[in-house]
Amino acid sequence: MIFGHIDAPEFEHAYAPQIRRAIDYCRKTDVSRMKEGRYPLEGDSFIVLINERRTGKREEKLPEIHREYAELQFIVSGKEYMGFYPDKGDNEILKDCLEEKDTLYYKENPVSGEVMLPMFTGSYAVFFPEDVHRPFCQMDGPEDIKKIVIKIKLDTVR
Repeated sequence: MIFGHIDAPEFEHAYAPQIRRAIDYCRKTDVSRMKEGRYPLEGDSFIVLINERRTGKREEKLPEIHREYAELQFIVSGKEYMGFYPDKGDNEILKDCLEEKDTLYYKENPVSGEVMLPMFTGSYAVFFPEDVHRPFCQMDGPEDIKKIVIKIKLDTVR
């Protein structure tokens, strides 16, 4: 997992080119007029999703993981907590949506050691297949947020 802020320079060679490209997309693209939806930029290799959602209680959000894609989540406006913990193989699958949308939803894991990352406008996190994450958790109460989610096909990340 990578956690950062769009205004902080990253060491150029620390990230794979496709990760740097995703961060650069978030820096340079004005999404203020883009509505919620899916915007494939390179077929299924680099997909931009615009999410406009309302945050909710942690208990109402499901932990999830992806197998074919790394996923960058960038907060355009608002704030949320993002649950995170490493997948150590001790999670029970609640719902398998790998074929439809490359997502496994896990049941609650009381021994996961989940950490709640504070995500504010400008924050981003990159999740890989070993990174369980729980998006859209409220901080002080429910809040409307807008975020860019970029799905990067793993076979393009070098």
